[in-house]
Amino acid sequence: MFATFSTLFAALVGGMPVAFALGACGLAYLLTQNAAADALASQLFGSLNSSGLLAIPFFILAAEILSRTGATMRLIHLIDTFLRHTRGGLLAIAVIATAMFSSICGSSVATAAAIGTVMIPEMVKRGYDRTLCVGLIASAGGLGILLPPSVPLVVYGMVTESSIAGLFAAGAAVGIVLTICLVIVAYIFGCKSGVAPQPKATAAERWKAFKAALGVLMSPVIVLGGIYSGIFTPMEAAAVSCVYALALALFYGQTARKLLAVLTDAATTSSLIMLILAGAQLFGYAMTNERVPHAMFDFVSSMDLSKAGFYIGVMLFFLVIGMFLEVISVILITMPILLPMLAGFDINPIFFGIFVILNMEIAVITPPIGLNLFAISAISEVPVMRVFRGCVPFVLLLFAFMVAMVFIPGVPELFDYF
Repeated sequence: MFATFSTLFAALVGGMPVAFALGACGLAYLLTQNAAADALASQLFGSLNSSGLLAIPFFILAAEILSRTGATMRLIHLIDTFLRHTRGGLLAIAVIATAMFSSICGSSVATAAAIGTVMIPEMVKRGYDRTLCVGLIASAGGLGILLPPSVPLVVYGMVTESSIAGLFAAGAAVGIVLTICLVIVAYIFGCKSGVAPQPKATAAERWKAFKAALGVLMSPVIVLGGIYSGIFTPMEAAAVSCVYALALALFYGQTARKLLAVLTDAATTSSLIMLILAGAQLFGYAMTNERVPHAMFDFVSSMDLSKAGFYIGVMLFFLVIGMFLEVISVILITMPILLPMLAGFDINPIFFGIFVILNMEIAVITPPIGLNLFAISAISEVPVMRVFRGCVPFVLLLFAFMVAMVFIPGVPELFDYF
């Protein structure tokens, strides 16, 4: 099995796409074990033969449609009418707009890019430090993988057989608290910047902005409300969100040519995720056959770690692996190994899922592979390392938030209600 892990590491370092690296290692294992050819086919087919996976392409398509309908500008304008008269209000607007867009998007990179394209030039224009602006948007973009409908949470739920509705509820609760923390930090930086607030919006302006954004605001209400009222399952909710987004796009006057481009982009993204899932299944099959999860569990048990020690070890592990792999790949590679350990430490899988996602929020703004860093660097023409410098205060906030969530007595037990 050491050879399999070595091959995977060499393939990833050599620049091979994650899906092919995982699949090649799994295939190499099958060949060395003289496995029957139908084992390859059954593993590849079985990895994608799940109705739960239907949620992924539908949520991705809904997000792609809404991102092309002017949803970003409508949300930003609405929040601006309520906060622009406060000191540091524009930074708070950026965070809240990112959180609201995350609730209809499900992707950190797409969220950061969509909000950053509009907000970064405006914040710099009003006098805020460019490094702070790019760091704030890149960091807040991580909410895209925490707030529902988060695609990584769907993948985690499929891998661990956890309730996706429960994960969405936990992600929403933690995401709201984290958003408030980000707003507070942004407000502090805004007050220190010395940038003068804008004139207060009138009630008529606010009402007009609210009506313009109402269609976008209803998207998470319909999806999450339908799930928790029992009207439809998370998979059905994904399809409903897609139909609603399409209707909204047509109402806003989007042309069929633009929708064709949206379908192409959504199909490309969905295909990449499915390829990673298939490759991870082959790799996971090899690990299971070699009893790697059991060996890891025995090793950790022999160390006689406390629950706190386990959390710290996992946090450091994800910090390292998250520097080189994106979130879905990390979940698919690590969870088959870590899942058997959760019962031994009496850890709620839903709580652990949120813990994993928070770690990945740090990963998306950490070099050398932090995807949000590159997305914001590309749209703002700011060097990647300068973007990271702007992220440092928010990385520290995320670490403090995770530590508080794990170690404050009673907080982990709250997740038993989800």
